[in-house]
Amino acid sequence: MAGVREQAGIERRAAILDEAARLIGEKGFHGFGIQELAQRCGIAKSGFFHHFPSKDRLLIALLQDRDRRDEDAISPRITQFASESRADISASAAALSVFRAMVERNRHQPELVRLYVILRAEALNAAHPAYDYFRRREAEALTFFAKIVAPFADDPHSLARQIMVMMTGLEHQWLREGLAFDLVDEWDRQISRLSLPF
Repeated sequence: MAGVREQAGIERRAAILDEAARLIGEKGFHGFGIQELAQRCGIAKSGFFHHFPSKDRLLIALLQDRDRRDEDAISPRITQFASESRADISASAAALSVFRAMVERNRHQPELVRLYVILRAEALNAAHPAYDYFRRREAEALTFFAKIVAPFADDPHSLARQIMVMMTGLEHQWLREGLAFDLVDEWDRQISRLSLPF
């Protein structure tokens, strides 16, 4: 019986996180209240607080959950990248395939991309609860990108920043234009036109 209750609690928590992602994508973090979220989840406010002690903690839990899902989806491609690099397959081609896999994943989850675009902008304010999260996340992403391009880049950190800017900029335009272009096709075109050692 305890196992059934525990599973129900896990499912309710996941449902709250999914609904919070939709609300933030629609209104931003500061644009909704806990009461509205609880109503959309079909629970009382006390039910919300049973799972999350505060709205700020909800936001961090949501971001961590989404990061975990992304890591689970991309990690096989990273493993393949390491294998290809050891097999002397072109390091630049292997690196490009990792970045492309990230863009492909985002093409299939526009609402999650919208959530991150909104939160990244809001979290430029140092008082935002996700300010530290996004500073750390972007620093880690730059380090990871730089490690991938290091075998063939004179300045890996600068190249990593250029790739990150292109990736996030394309996502922003893709959302702004109502998904009117294919994100992966445009990525392929832009990466081929930049002066990158791919």
